[in-house]
Amino acid sequence: MPVRSLLLRLAGLLAVLFGVSLIIFTLTYLAPGDKAMAIAHARYPDAMGFAPEILEGIRQEFHLNAPFHMQFLHWLGGFVTGDFGLSYASGAPVWDIFIDNLGETATLALAALTLGLVAALVLSSLAVWHVGGWVDRLAIILASVGAAMPGFWLGLLLILFFAAQLNWLPAYGTGTAAHLVLPALTLAFWVMASQTRLLRTFMLEAYGLPFIETLRLRGVSEREIFLRHVLRHASIPALTMIGLDLAGLLEGAVIVELTFSRGGLGALLAGSVLARDFPMVVFLVMFFAVAYVTINSVIEIVQDAVDPRSRAGGAAAARKSGAQA
Repeated sequence: MPVRSLLLRLAGLLAVLFGVSLIIFTLTYLAPGDKAMAIAHARYPDAMGFAPEILEGIRQEFHLNAPFHMQFLHWLGGFVTGDFGLSYASGAPVWDIFIDNLGETATLALAALTLGLVAALVLSSLAVWHVGGWVDRLAIILASVGAAMPGFWLGLLLILFFAAQLNWLPAYGTGTAAHLVLPALTLAFWVMASQTRLLRTFMLEAYGLPFIETLRLRGVSEREIFLRHVLRHASIPALTMIGLDLAGLLEGAVIVELTFSRGGLGALLAGSVLARDFPMVVFLVMFFAVAYVTINSVIEIVQDAVDPRSRAGGAAAARKSGAQA
């Protein structure tokens, strides 16, 4: 990929992140209530009232008396340099709290992505091998249901069946591999639905290409055609959707973690909102935004690198430019 294209992508990424940071900070700035009072209640939960001197000291400590643009620039400068501030609720560094909770969410997202991709690959492969059969119809039904079903509702159904009725798995909590199963299945079902529809479509498209019949006439086995040509053709556009799914899993984990009372970024975000812990809320929202934009940018770069059509298009453009020069 040309350096100029990479620089343009990077500039666009920074512009998007700056806009997101400005919107998030503006919303927290305009939130109703006295932030100094919220911080004081978080620090001294047993206190009934606070002296004006205490509240004024908190305002000075967190620069709450400064105008909006000064507060934003102070926060943005710290964010860029790696100083994400202190939690209003605990007084601990926001980064330390984030790191303590990141592992649970990352584990859940990666487990769900792995399970979902494996299920989608198996289901879509069986569907294209038996087009129009019951397996194909089942794949279409599961994909449609998975796309329409809310994650929290599926989670509640899994809790009702596997935890309440069969008593096979724990319904809530964190700590063992058994606690990961139901939340991972909840998110994996959504991944399976999106990937099954995509893979099935592009596999069928690949089987309809003229060179597939040529390979058959040459005596190439169906297994080799599928593994070396059909699957490769379908995997290139699927890369983009995998990136979207991974970014979506980080956000979807918020709801699932609350449904299953798990530790992680979801529970941390919900607790921070209720506690009006704005530094923590702003950082978490920024993290999700950065993760979403970065993952998609990386996937686009990888897709351009592995897609022969993109390379051919870039080479043709380069030759045309050279000829004009």
